[in-house]
Amino acid sequence: MYRKEVLPLLPERIRKLIDNTVKSEESLQEIRIRRGRPLVLQYRGELFTPECQGQVVSDQEFKEVLSRISRHSLYAFEEEIRKGYLTIPGGHRIGLSGHTVLENRTVKTMRYISFLNIRISHEMPGCADRLMPYVMQGDRFLSTLLVSPPGGGKTTLLRDMVRQLATGGGKFRGRNVSVVDERSEIAGCYMGIPQKQVGPYCDVMDACPKGIGMMMVIRSMAPEVVAVDEVGAREDFEAMRYALTSGCSLLATVHGSTMEQMKEKPELSQIFQSGMFERYIFLDSRKNPGNCQAIYDGRGNLLWS
Repeated sequence: MYRKEVLPLLPERIRKLIDNTVKSEESLQEIRIRRGRPLVLQYRGELFTPECQGQVVSDQEFKEVLSRISRHSLYAFEEEIRKGYLTIPGGHRIGLSGHTVLENRTVKTMRYISFLNIRISHEMPGCADRLMPYVMQGDRFLSTLLVSPPGGGKTTLLRDMVRQLATGGGKFRGRNVSVVDERSEIAGCYMGIPQKQVGPYCDVMDACPKGIGMMMVIRSMAPEVVAVDEVGAREDFEAMRYALTSGCSLLATVHGSTMEQMKEKPELSQIFQSGMFERYIFLDSRKNPGNCQAIYDGRGNLLWS
């Protein structure tokens, strides 16, 4: 619940603005805090500035948020800052932007942080119910790729599919699922313990790069299904190929919009042409996060729309 996990990190004035504005917790997607600018919410699929009588986020308010999200020590989170985000208990991710410090053409750290984007992590148990028949073949889970634009609900849907696979019930049994949670968003681990519902037969490799983590869980945890969020790097593909040759099924997400884009855009066509996935589930736009738009089989044939 973001009211318990996110709001305590914010100054009192900003907390009150959000409390007075947000009537549906499920509809709040982002809280954008910019130094010297008004508060902005992504709420009910639209950008919205709460009534604040012309007030902007002050330097003191911004420093207060930074201090709380870093537990009063930005230095302790330098590795996360270098990547551009922090993850807090509950799986909520806070994007950071400011002046970067480069070393050998790579980002060493970030200074003068002035922009924060708090992305609210939602749990929607049961949101995958109507999709599960399309990704099961008898008792076997078909390797599935969830595709949507940013903010389209990929992680929320992936989390519920993990929960169902690692719990079982109804027409299929539970099975061992390993989640490689590079950004701590899927399971929302805090001190190694998942804060989100991922099922009793789920193991989590937290805060580990996807390519390395997939190799590790396959060798050590013997999963039937490996789940990862936002694939795309070369190491990800190599690890996914290894998973398939090891007898695992894959559950993954990627940014995209349509099957046509999947076939034509170079970074996405590589996934399609590899034949790794047997199902493609495309989600709707930001206005309808988590809504299924279309389902295709591994050859690109439309199964449902």
